[in-house]
This record gives sequence, structure tokens and C-alpha cells, in this order.
Amino acid sequence: MSETVEYVYCVVPATLGLEPFPKGIDDAAVRAVSSGTVAALTCSLAAPSYESDLIAQKVGDPEWLAPRAIAHDALVTWAADRGPVVPLPMWVMFADDTGVSRMLVQRETEFLDALARVKDAREFCVRIAADRTALAAAAEKMDTDIGILEQQASVAAPGEAYLLGRKLAEARKHAIRNTAARIAEESHHALSRESRSNVARATPAAGDRGVILDGAYLVANEHYDGFRTVLTDLMGKFEPTGVHFDFTGPWPPYHFVRES
Repeated sequence: MSETVEYVYCVVPATLGLEPFPKGIDDAAVRAVSSGTVAALTCSLAAPSYESDLIAQKVGDPEWLAPRAIAHDALVTWAADRGPVVPLPMWVMFADDTGVSRMLVQRETEFLDALARVKDAREFCVRIAADRTALAAAAEKMDTDIGILEQQASVAAPGEAYLLGRKLAEARKHAIRNTAARIAEESHHALSRESRSNVARATPAAGDRGVILDGAYLVANEHYDGFRTVLTDLMGKFEPTGVHFDFTGPWPPYHFVRES
């Protein structure tokens, strides 16, 4: 049995000069293993410490997992700052460099397609959240039917006012649901126009801080200013009602190479 295993972080173009590399997991030296037009960034780890059964036992331990996850992400991010990269999930390991090279040969076309897809672009994530109070405030501005019902109820006779009140309560519930969907759809559509590709998950608002949009956007470097301007405009439009935007990045293109 080999004393070491070869841990793979990501795949890059073979022509991308990256040396000297930062340290990897367990402060291991990182190097490039090339095959054809692509290369894998790898390091050697002690095989007894990274057997599959042992990893399965330890991944639930944050104290063990966190420094390794941070080191993995740091290396991938460092590479992504310097050129196109296909990030690989944690725990992609081979017995030796021959195994790494074989993987690169078998998947070369796949990796080249992914690298072309993300070249000169970075991933940015946008999450939009709102509680019911914020959505109700936004609905008041976006749904004219509510204002009409409120006006009618304010001048109606007691019996009619009661019925209008019930109708108004149902209208508010419906408007809140519609408002969440409209904010998510409008925001996603606007951000997508400035993106090369996107992955978005729209969810109904739930609880005190429901997420109504969780999106990742692959933004070409030359379109970043436009993307940021659109995002700023959306925040200016919706945040005064209590809707909250979280914007993070740039990240390696994790969401856009998953088929790899």
C-alpha cells in the first residue's frame, strides 16, 4: 500500500503558469500534474489519514473538516484569481500521479468545455430575503388592488366593511405571495441579462427571514460594472421596504462546472 495519496483540488489549462503554488491541506506542497492540454493541481497526503472510511467518520467533525475545507477553497480561489479553473469537490484522490493523468486524459474534452465556459468570468452570488412585514410593505406599493380595498373599507357601512375587511385580508395574503415571486423574478431576470450563465433557486418566503431568491451568476469580467449597477438599482428599489440583499463574490465557478 502506498504511503501517500494524490489529492486533486482543481483542473486548469496546462499552459496556465501558476508557480510558485501556496500550500494546500495539511500544509502539503502543491504541484501541477499535466496531461495534454489540461493540468490538475494536486498534493500528496498521508494515505493512512485519508482512507475513505476514516474520512466518512470525520467529515461530521467541524474541527477536523473546517481547516481542510478552508485550505481546499483557498487553493481553488487562488488559482481562479489567475485564470479559468474547474473546481473539484473535496476528497477527489488517486493512488498516484498515473491515476491523476489517466483521469485528465479520460475527461480532457469535458474539462476543456468547462474551462472555455468560465474563461474570463467569475461567479457572484445574490441572496434576497424578506420577512412577511417587509413583503407586506412592498405589496402595498406594488399592488394597487390593496389600496382600493382599503379605501372602500374605510367608507363602507359596518356590515359591508366587515366583508371588505375579510376580502382585504385575503388580498394581502395573495399579494404577499405574488410580491415575493415578482421581486425574485424581476431581480433574477435583470441580473441574468448581465450574466453569461446563471443558477437560481426561488423559494417562498418562510419564517422571519425567508429567502425568496438564492442565485449564482457567472459574470464576464467586462460585464462586472454593469452587473453591479443593476444590483445597486434593485437594492435601491426594494430595500427601503425591508427586503434584504446579500451579495458575495467573486468565487471560483463552483455552480457552473457541475456537469464536470
